[in-house]
Formats: sequence, C-alpha cells, structure tokens
Amino acid sequence: MRFRAIILFSLVALRLLGQENTAPTILVGGGVTSGSYTPFWLRANQYGAVPTEESYGTVGFETRGKVVLSKRADWSYGVAARVNLAETKADPMIQEAYVTGRYGIFEMQLGRKRQLQGLMDSTLSSGSYIWSGNALPMPSINLVVKNFWAPAFLKDVVGFKGNYSHGWFENSRADVRDFYLHQKSFYGRLGKPNWMFKFYGGFNHQVQWGGVLKYADPYNISAKNGRIATGTKEYLYMITGQSINRVKEGGDTATYGVNDGWNRLGNHLGTVDLGMEVELSVGKLFMYRQSIYEDGSLYYLNNITDGLHGISYAGSSKKGIVRVVVEYLNTASQGGNVFTNSSVLRGFDNYLNNGVYNSGWTYFGKGMGTPMLTLDSETDLSPTKNVSYDNNRVEAYYIGIEGLFGQNSVTFRGSMSNAIGYFGSEFVPVKRQYAVGLFWSRPIQVMGQEAFLKANLGFDTGSWKKDVVGGNVTLALPLP
Repeated sequence: MRFRAIILFSLVALRLLGQENTAPTILVGGGVTSGSYTPFWLRANQYGAVPTEESYGTVGFETRGKVVLSKRADWSYGVAARVNLAETKADPMIQEAYVTGRYGIFEMQLGRKRQLQGLMDSTLSSGSYIWSGNALPMPSINLVVKNFWAPAFLKDVVGFKGNYSHGWFENSRADVRDFYLHQKSFYGRLGKPNWMFKFYGGFNHQVQWGGVLKYADPYNISAKNGRIATGTKEYLYMITGQSINRVKEGGDTATYGVNDGWNRLGNHLGTVDLGMEVELSVGKLFMYRQSIYEDGSLYYLNNITDGLHGISYAGSSKKGIVRVVVEYLNTASQGGNVFTNSSVLRGFDNYLNNGVYNSGWTYFGKGMGTPMLTLDSETDLSPTKNVSYDNNRVEAYYIGIEGLFGQNSVTFRGSMSNAIGYFGSEFVPVKRQYAVGLFWSRPIQVMGQEAFLKANLGFDTGSWKKDVVGGNVTLALPLP
C-alpha cells in the first residue's frame, strides 16, 4: 500500500507541474488466431501484452510525463495498463507504473518500467539473450546510468554506463515464493561519439535468489528447511558470485541447502558482450556478439560457440528502408554433455532453467530472455504445458526490416529456428519452425482528433505446432 501511495502522489504532483507530458490515451483493439496459439511474432517481445493462446479483445490506458527541474535534474512518470478479454479468461495487467528521478548522470527508477539488457539493436532485434522485453516488466528499484558518461580527463574518448537493481518476482509461481532479482550491468565505449569507429564491451549479471519453496524438499537439496537464506552475508555472497564452498571448505549444509552450500547462492546467468559501430555517410553499421554464461562453461570456453550474433544497419534517410537487422542465435553447445568440476568439462548448462527455481527464467508465465528459446506452454514439442523451457537448445536465423513510406511505418520480422531438444532427449531430425510478422502503423483522424492505428499480421508453419495465421489491431485515442 505504501508503494502504491507513493506512485499515486507522484503522478498527481507531476500532472500539476509537468512539462513534456503525453496526453492520456485510451487503447482499444483485439487479436484473432486460426489455431490455439497466437502467431509467434505477434506475441514475442511485447512486454507480456499479447496472449500466447486464444483470440482476444483488449482495452487499455497509458500516460507519461516529465518535469524538467534544471539541466541536471528532472522527474518522470509513466502508467500503462490493459485488460485482455480472451475466450476463457480476463487478464488484467499493469505493464508500467513507475516514477524516476534524475540528477546528473544518475537516474533512480521505482516501479515497473520497460528495459532491455545487452548489446544489440534495441528497436528491431529478435531479442537480447537474457532480457528482451518478452515478459512484463518487473517491479524494481533500479539505479541507472542510461547514457555513456565520460570523465572530463578522458576527453570523451572512453565512456561508461550501467545499472544496479533489486527486483521482486511474482508469488503466483508454482515453485518458489518471496524471492528476488539481483541485476547489474557495466558497459564501456571506446571512441568519441563523432568518430567513425567506436568499440563497445561489457557484461550483465542476473540472479534469482532467496525465497520459500512451494514444493517438497525432504533432503534439503534446494533449501534448508524450505527457506533460502537472505541475510546481509548472503546478499554479499550473491552479488559477488562467491561460492560458499570456497568460503567454508567442504560446503555449509548446516546453514544452507545442499545446492547452495556447495555452490553459489542463487541462480546466476548473463552475457558478456562485444560490439563495433561504424558511422558511414549513408547510415550507421553496428555489429554485436552476446556470449552466454551460466555455470563457468564460458570462463573455460566450453560453450564459446553459443551466443547471439547480429548486424544492424540504420540508414540516414527518413524514408524508404530505414533499418535492417540480421541475427544468428546458437545455444546448441551449452558446454557439452558432460559436467565435472574440472576446468575442461563444464557442460549441461540447461540455459534459462534451474533446479531450485523450477519455472526458470520466467515472469508471470512468459520467458524473460530471448523468445527464440520457448517454454513448454508455448508449443506442442512436449505433451505437457509446464512453465519451463523444453526448447533451449536452438539454432535460429532472423531478419528484421523497417520502412517509412509517407506516414506509414511498416516492419517485417522473419525467423527460421531449429529445435534440437536437450541432452539425452534430442529431436532427430531437428524440429524446424518458420515464423513471419508484418506490422503497419500510421496516424489517423478520429472525430477531429489525431489518433494512431496499428494493424499486424503473423504466420507460423513447421514442426513445433500446427500451422497458424492471425492478426491484431489497436487504436490509440488520446483523451481531449
């Protein structure tokens, strides 16, 4: 209640004093599908807004605003909510509800706010490996340096940005309640903003930690007496990734469950990223690579072939084809099919799944990372419908094209993805899936007011599920 009161007070105050506010907007629309699933590119990376299954109608509301206090300081807020009315259920959701305060290079964000993690094309990518905007934003306290900052003595040649966040997972999961997200990132840029060549590098670190088990654990494997420790000492172990086995030789199963007592506290994962940008007279070329880490296999180069590889071209023209992205995602290695504590065999990574947090890297039933790794509940690859990843060894190719033609914005997304299965249960031959999406939007006049209309079409075919075609339409109407 206290958090909601703070948000409400902030929204009222900012509406009274606000500058640069967007008008409150009503959203109406809906989607239809020919099958039981929504076409892939209509639902992927939509921050949880589009249902995975069933046709639906939707109504929503959103508004955002900003108060500029000085050149160095400002406040902002945002609210976005909707209700999806499907054939079997009504699904209300708050996509965003946040306030931010910036002073200098630092911004504090409170609440649900959209964000991405990792080097990639932020507008047209298939999705960053670890944090793609596929699921609802998580409520968090997030300290951010959003733009690259260069100390004066470096004369803008080297810049830095990053974040440090604490978030809360949902308690409606079937596996664990009352557990948290720890997130941090650090990225550097070499080269002045106006240089032809610029180089980027950095990492992000995500951890699921703490909580109370909802499932039976009689041998204290996942937790000690059903509860994962969350004290100050444990927080320091967790943020540094320090193994408790190193702190106390032989592990500490008197205090922790066997999993944590012999290992790191929590479920750690992320990417190490590299990128290069080239400024040309006709546009900007950006090349990037995200390398995946989970349990040490990247450190020992066991899974070095896995990762997201991308090339993005953004043209200087504001009409015609303005952006093209081509990506290749490989997660087939996962360090191999052998795991030992030696420095050469660190396989069975089982990306985005976890033995303690059984629903894996998900939030409210949707994957938080790249949508190219799919959940059991999203395909017919397995006969069950669990919220966990049954398709995390994939090889996928993707292309995205964005164009502006007059007032019409048109985007195409297409992918081909091979589901390989998992170690010990491979698909032979692999299961292949094709998915395409076509997206159109433009401003229109409705009863003398400027509104915004979006219409999208999608089609999937292949071995993952029955062929499906579908579409959706949304009208955004500002309030007078």
